[in-house]
Amino acid sequence: MSRENVEALQRGYAALNAAYESGDVNDLRPLAAEMWDPDIVLTTPGTVLAGGEEWHGHDGMLRFTAAQMEAFEQMRIETLEFIDAGARLVVPVKFGGRARHTGIEMEFHAVHVFTFLDGRATRMDVYQSKDEALEAVGLRE
Repeated sequence: MSRENVEALQRGYAALNAAYESGDVNDLRPLAAEMWDPDIVLTTPGTVLAGGEEWHGHDGMLRFTAAQMEAFEQMRIETLEFIDAGARLVVPVKFGGRARHTGIEMEFHAVHVFTFLDGRATRMDVYQSKDEALEAVGLRE
């Protein structure tokens, strides 16, 4: 596992939490310039907010994040572990917040799979379970 990629993701999740707190998705632009490939692709399953879609480039990633921020207030994300999968990192996460329109506190689990090339994330695939993500990268527990 590339220590640099893990450290980059740790900084990335910290920046994401800071943006959730500020409510301004544009706070992520420096992170995007540093660690996301300009042609990065995000895929989400159908059960995720605005899911079942592909989001392309920095603007696509930021639009997805903005949609999350519109749905929740006091949103947060926590990484649970980092699993080495060669050029990819599997990152189970816990995220949630208070739903903006109902005030109900919600928590979800998902698994992010990042693909890296030359120190930059080129792809982020979101899975509903750790088993599904591990199978997708050729690992099984």
